[in-house]
Amino acid sequence: MSPSKNKSSLVLSFLKRGRTWILLVVIAVGSMSFADYYFEISKNIDIFSSLFKEVNTFYVDDVEPSKLMRTCIDGMLKTLDPFTNYFSESQIENARIQQGGKFGGLGIEIEIMNGYPVITSVTQNQPADKSGLKVGDVIKGIDGNPTEKRTKEEVNKILIGEPKTKVTLQIERKTSLFDTKQQSFLIAREEIQETNVPFYGMVSPEVGCIKLKIFNEHAGRDVKQAFDSLKRATPNMKGIILDLRGNPGGLLNEAVNIVNIFVSKNQLVVNTRGKVDEWNNTFKTVDEPSDTAIPIVIIANSGSASASEIVSGTIQDYDRGVIIGQRTYGKGLVQITRNLSYNTMLKVTTAKYYIPTGRCIQAINYAERNADGSVKHIPDSLKVAFKTINKGRTVYDGGGIDPDLQLTLPEASKLVDKLISQNYIFEFATTYSILHTSIDDPAKFRLSDKDFDDFVAYVKSKDLSYKTESEEKLDALKDASTEEKYFDALKEQYETIKKKLAHDKGQDIIKNKSEIVTLLENEIAGRYYYAYGRVKKGNQNDIEVAKAIELINNPTKYNELLTAKK
Repeated sequence: MSPSKNKSSLVLSFLKRGRTWILLVVIAVGSMSFADYYFEISKNIDIFSSLFKEVNTFYVDDVEPSKLMRTCIDGMLKTLDPFTNYFSESQIENARIQQGGKFGGLGIEIEIMNGYPVITSVTQNQPADKSGLKVGDVIKGIDGNPTEKRTKEEVNKILIGEPKTKVTLQIERKTSLFDTKQQSFLIAREEIQETNVPFYGMVSPEVGCIKLKIFNEHAGRDVKQAFDSLKRATPNMKGIILDLRGNPGGLLNEAVNIVNIFVSKNQLVVNTRGKVDEWNNTFKTVDEPSDTAIPIVIIANSGSASASEIVSGTIQDYDRGVIIGQRTYGKGLVQITRNLSYNTMLKVTTAKYYIPTGRCIQAINYAERNADGSVKHIPDSLKVAFKTINKGRTVYDGGGIDPDLQLTLPEASKLVDKLISQNYIFEFATTYSILHTSIDDPAKFRLSDKDFDDFVAYVKSKDLSYKTESEEKLDALKDASTEEKYFDALKEQYETIKKKLAHDKGQDIIKNKSEIVTLLENEIAGRYYYAYGRVKKGNQNDIEVAKAIELINNPTKYNELLTAKK
C-alpha cells in the first residue's frame, strides 16, 4: 500500500474512534513520514495555542475570545476553497436546512425595499399562497415585531422554522394607486421543497423547452415526466431545450437521473475523487433512457453550477447535445459535514467531480471571479485538453463548461438598470395587478400602448436619477482636468456640453420601449401565473431560446457544432 493510502487509512481509523481533530492529517502529501506530519501539526497547534493565550492576556484592549477565534478559523479556511466553511452553534440550523433542501417555511421570496421586506415571489399552493399573500405585499411586522431596517437574512431566519408552527405577518397592501390597507395573516409553516421544473412547454410548433430551476429530490422524475409529456403531445417534436441558466445545482443523484433520460444505460456520468479512497465513488446511468436520438440544446450561463455542470458536461462529453450560452460557474467540489465540539460543525471539501472524458469541472482558481460570479479568463497554458467520447471534439477543463456556441448578450442601458434597481418595474406591476383582476394567457398577453404611457407618466412622477454613459465620461473628464489644473480653461465648453447631454426621462423611456415592455410583461405575467407565467412569457423574447430553436431547426448547423474541427 502506498504511503498516502496508509495515511488515509490511519486517519479513517482515528475518525471512527471519534478523534475528529486528526482530520487535519488528511493534508499530508508527498514523501514526508506520518511522524513528521504529526510533529508539524502538534508544533503548529502548540504555537497557535501559545499565541492565542498571550494575546488574550496582554493585548492592550479587552478581546472577545470567541470572536477572535472565529476570525482565525475563517482566515484559515479562506486559504482553501469557498465551500469549506465553519458553522457556529447559532448557524447550525440554517446550515442543515441548506444541506437538506427541506424546511418549514411559507413559500415566499423577499427583498428589502424602502427599508422593509417586500414579497417578490409566491410559490403556488404553498402556505403563503393558500393564505392569500401576494407579490408586492410589504411585511411591516412579524409576530408583532417591526421589520423596519432588518436585513433580508434576518427576516428569512425568522420566517423559517419547524413545520406546523405558526407565524403572524402584519402586511401593508396597495388597494389602489394611492391607498393601502393593513392586514394580518396567521400562517402555518409547511415543509417547503422548491419546485424543480417551474415550466415546460412548446416554444415553437416543433421545439419543446424544460426549465430546470434546481436539483432537489425528484428532479430527474420531474424532467422525465415533462419530456415524456411533450413527446406524447407533440409526436413530431424536432428537439428539446433544457434551460439550466441560473441553476445552482443540488443533489448529485438527480443529475445522474437527468442524464439517464438521454443517455444509454450503464454509462459513466461522474466520478468523485479525493484523498480517501473509501470515499471515492463512480456514478453511472442505471435505467433505460427515454430518447437517445432527439437533438438537445442546453442553455447555460455563469450561474449554472455543480449538478448543472455535471449534466451539461456529460451531455457534451458524449456528444449527445449542444451547449450554448456562457461558460458555467466552475463548481466541481464535493463536501461532507463533520460535527465538531460544542455543537459546531465543519463543511469540508473531500473530493472533486470528474465527468466522462476525465476532465474536472472545478475552476482552477477558487477566488478570482468576475462580478457576475463567472470564472475569470484562464490562460491556455493552464488548461488541459480532452477529447469527447463519440466524435473526438476538443474540450477543456480548468473552469467550468465552455459552451459549444458562445453567446454574448447585449448590456442593459443605464436607464433600464435604474428602472430595475430602483424597483420601478416591480412597483408598476404591483399597481397593474391591483387595477386588473386577470390577464390573458402569458403567451398572448401584451401590454397596451395606454399601459406603456401610464408607465411613462408613473416614472416621470418619481425621482428617477441616473446618468448616461456620456455624462459619466464627462464627469470623469472634469475630475481629471480639475486634478491637473486644466478645468478653468475648459469650464465654458464643459457647461455647454453638459447642457446638450441633458436628457429627458420620458424620451429615454420611449427610446428603450421594447426592452422595458418585455420586462414589464414578464413581471406582470408572474403576478397572475406564478413562475410558470414569468418563464413562459420570458421565452417569447429570449435571445438564447430563439438561438436554441434556430439550431434545432437547422440540423446542418447543429451537427457542425458536434463535429471535430480538423
